[in-house]
Amino acid sequence: MNINPISFKGTFCIEQKDMNNRKFSKILSQREKLGISFEPSSYKNPDKLYVQMPHESDFELMQLLKKLSVNYVRIDERDSLNPDDIVSRMIICSTGNLNGKFLQKVDTKKLDTELRKNPEMYVGYNGANGSGLKYDRFKNFLKTNQEIRSPIVYLRKLPSGEIETHIYDGRHRFAVLRDMGIKQIPVTIDKESLELAREIGLV
Repeated sequence: MNINPISFKGTFCIEQKDMNNRKFSKILSQREKLGISFEPSSYKNPDKLYVQMPHESDFELMQLLKKLSVNYVRIDERDSLNPDDIVSRMIICSTGNLNGKFLQKVDTKKLDTELRKNPEMYVGYNGANGSGLKYDRFKNFLKTNQEIRSPIVYLRKLPSGEIETHIYDGRHRFAVLRDMGIKQIPVTIDKESLELAREIGLV
């Protein structure tokens, strides 16, 4: 499967145990010069720090980390942006009550068509009509190779018989993965919504 090209920054994974205040301050002092930004680790990896930056500054950061005796792993784009790898990293979203919820792949194109019916909540291509900050932040987060909370999808049947589809949490995550061309995206969904999803061909 091919994915559409999106511009990502390089990422370095640093063990928190290798950092102290002096070393961190040294790296922080180079923030503006190197274009560094920091991404917190996931709840499953609290002992790691992810440093993101433009590729052209990689060598300078590597020199600095070696000088400070800080161990690091440089995460390669082709590993973190492989569509199969992205899908395999997606986990059930822990927001709210998990009872009766499942991780289920849905048809991206079909889900997008259903979401368009509610334009006020719809996030378009490149984050249009949404939060550009959330959209870009998730693109950068993908590069850290961490686990990904799947969007929560909720469906309900109206008195008219029509089925409404919403993303309760993760609109921008869905938009980024859709824009990358991933055809089936895992989502968090409950039993009732899953039955309705089958009715309209989402799964």
